[in-house]
Amino acid sequence: MDDEVLKGTSIQNRMWASDAYYPIFGSSELEKDDPFSPGIVLDQRQTGYTPFLVGAGGSTDLIQMMSIGAQYDQLKGKKLAIIISPQWFTRKGLTNVNFDARHSKLQMNQLFQQDKMPLELKIRFAKQVSRFKAMKDNDYLQSLIETKTLPEEPFLSSFEAHNLNKIDAIKSNFTIHNQKAPVMKVEPVTTKDMPYKEMQQLAEDYGQKQTSSNAFKIRDEYWDLIKANKRKINRNHEFRTKSKEYDDLALLVDTLHEAEADALFIVILTNGKWYDHIGIKKERRDKVYDKITSTIKKHHGKVYDMTDKDYEPYVVSDAVHIGYKGYVYINERIEQHMKEK
Repeated sequence: MDDEVLKGTSIQNRMWASDAYYPIFGSSELEKDDPFSPGIVLDQRQTGYTPFLVGAGGSTDLIQMMSIGAQYDQLKGKKLAIIISPQWFTRKGLTNVNFDARHSKLQMNQLFQQDKMPLELKIRFAKQVSRFKAMKDNDYLQSLIETKTLPEEPFLSSFEAHNLNKIDAIKSNFTIHNQKAPVMKVEPVTTKDMPYKEMQQLAEDYGQKQTSSNAFKIRDEYWDLIKANKRKINRNHEFRTKSKEYDDLALLVDTLHEAEADALFIVILTNGKWYDHIGIKKERRDKVYDKITSTIKKHHGKVYDMTDKDYEPYVVSDAVHIGYKGYVYINERIEQHMKEK
């Protein structure tokens, strides 16, 4: 995804103002050139919506909160899906490096200007972003946290906001007219009226051809990188029941609930056979899966829980990324959500 979509406000302002789009928020899985991606399959089908994919690697719960929270005043009644990845739930949660790469001053500024957003949510957001080096000494955030009132001066000065908005508008216009997301360059293998059962079988056949080199059903290109020691194998920092990521998730769910948005949280999985092999066993994974889904439900979120499929072949395309048959399941559930009253 382009930074103009991920970190800007111009394109998302227009997208949320329209009833034509169904936003799908996620992270690196949305960048994969998978012919079963919702950006392709749901774009073909007669759903009444155009899928709008927002996400890149490092776009975890707090980054999603920043992006979606900047549109709070437009969220009431809007349908959307958010893909939640279990590998985000590490000891430290979102790192300073990922925060620096993914946070947006424009979106933060717009979030604090949302008239309908409760002050309590703004204070919680301020506290949670203040843990990062880039924000811990920010005067606006510290004033909001300490006084529990919005400062008179905005998060960004009018000069800085004007310049950033001007740059965002120029880049957004260029993006719309000159670039396509990588997934849109993939040749479709499905048809607009293909039954999902038939699509599942097609995805299995496709996945089998892409993963013929190993017993873990990991796509061949990724497996070659693992063998060449170009992909990490040790993931012991993942799947932690104590992580700041749960607080970030709770804030995201609370924000959408308070805004009265119709959000579907899709809790995806990992490659169970591979994670067993590298020493992160099912019992440990299940505790994290359960805590993620229970956090969403506790905060009044709607969940599509896919975690019972982590031994099912061709649901995950490598170690962690949903793909093939996994995307077919997601597409079917999202289409149901699109049509729910």
